[in-house]
Amino acid sequence: MGAVTLFPSGDVYGVYVADPHRPTNHLAEGFIVGGGIPDTRSPLTQVATGGRFGMLRFGPASPGRRAWQISVEAGFDALFDSQNKLDVVGWDGNYGLTVTTGSSSPLAWKFAMQHVSSHIGDEYLTRTGRERLNYTREELSVGASWRWSPQWRAYGETGAAYYRGDPALEPWRLQGGIEWQSGLGPCSTLFACYAAADVSSMQERGWRSDVTADFGIVIQSVGRTSRIFIEWHDGRPTANEFFRDTVKTLSLGLRIDL
Repeated sequence: MGAVTLFPSGDVYGVYVADPHRPTNHLAEGFIVGGGIPDTRSPLTQVATGGRFGMLRFGPASPGRRAWQISVEAGFDALFDSQNKLDVVGWDGNYGLTVTTGSSSPLAWKFAMQHVSSHIGDEYLTRTGRERLNYTREELSVGASWRWSPQWRAYGETGAAYYRGDPALEPWRLQGGIEWQSGLGPCSTLFACYAAADVSSMQERGWRSDVTADFGIVIQSVGRTSRIFIEWHDGRPTANEFFRDTVKTLSLGLRIDL
């Protein structure tokens, strides 16, 4: 009979390292090099808090057999205009439930239900007079990852919204990516190096490919993964209220996954 762990640390299906919209703890300065959000200037300050929190893990009776985990995801993601008194441009709140499973096989699976609600910052709304779009999206998604070596992983995911708060929103989205992380030694005896790329495409954006790539150093401890990174992003802003806009940014920041 397998073991049951209450509030386990980590997950059998790791988060997508370069996904700019996942719940995480994040502080970065994004310098705009193309496109942008109307009535904002470079740089944009990005602040996020949250993560994926394990609730239950059902472990196998024998090593290498399949394990299952139930987790809660929750996060807050905000953009600030550092050239306009750090006005809040917009922010997203999200939460959901994930079920993940993995074993000694390279293949792992993720099933999720998620709610995303996006808002315009009060200062930005007052200054620009822009009306809020009711960006509310509730979806079901399924993802799979393939780790063919300790250093490399690829993944793919699709989601379909069963509730959309505005007629401008569409149900389907696709996502995929690839990740590499060194062990200790090649970079330092204290930290590892990593590089990752994420590509997402949403029906409501006409299936445009939104691309994010980042690299940096990673330090892992029990229940926490910290990254200092440089990131290139070409796609929709992290505040989904502005999903019709496209921004190209080069960012420097710190990210901590719990």
